[in-house]
Amino acid sequence: METSDGQSRPPAQRTRRWQLFAACLLLGGCGNHDENVESVESSQPENGVVENVSDPKGAYEQVCITCHGPNGEGNEDVKSPSIAGLPAWYIEEQFRKFREGQRGAHQDDGPGQQMRAIALSLSEDQIKEAAETVSSMPIVLTEKPGSDANIEKGRYIFANHCMECHRYNGKGEVVFHSAQLISLNRSYLRRQLKNFHAGVRGGEEGDISGNKMVDVTSRLNDEQIEILVDYIGALAHGDDPRPARER
Repeated sequence: METSDGQSRPPAQRTRRWQLFAACLLLGGCGNHDENVESVESSQPENGVVENVSDPKGAYEQVCITCHGPNGEGNEDVKSPSIAGLPAWYIEEQFRKFREGQRGAHQDDGPGQQMRAIALSLSEDQIKEAAETVSSMPIVLTEKPGSDANIEKGRYIFANHCMECHRYNGKGEVVFHSAQLISLNRSYLRRQLKNFHAGVRGGEEGDISGNKMVDVTSRLNDEQIEILVDYIGALAHGDDPRPARER
């Protein structure tokens, strides 16, 4: 890559330039969103990946820490979720969906489109390294619900709509490609459940687990989604949904 004066840019400088652009993109300071995505794709290094991967800090600290934080705690200001302790297989699968357009391709999913642009910039080795880093972080549990939460109703919804795939402890299951829920922050859970409900996420052809989530959430209204978000917070702190399962 050359600078405006025709001089070659050193690899480390090219890497830093891309990282700053990615941070700007995710922080929403780079203008029109569609132009952002186009600019990301046209501004990538020649081989399509972030360079200097041998940096001892690793891919997470080179690329992900800006929005997801040093401990994977997330940042609601930029709509980035808490990801600490998510299983490596799940993170790698989500990266694949972003890269293949099964996630982050919908015009109404701004944060997803931004994440897709980042995913397209990373190599498979970088994705694997970042996933392993995140999975080794201590879990940040979903926030507890308020005292007015309808836990009984939430327990029933979870037990009969969610537990079969996400398991009784909310830790997910690789066989069902289901996410760990008890480490996701409430605002992110609410946003994604509504995205599934509206077909903004999970509606792409070939996304089997996503299509299933679209179907399940289509049976819930906004009030039930809010009750479910409250319940996942209770589940994260020890509630047991199994007695509410219909036989």
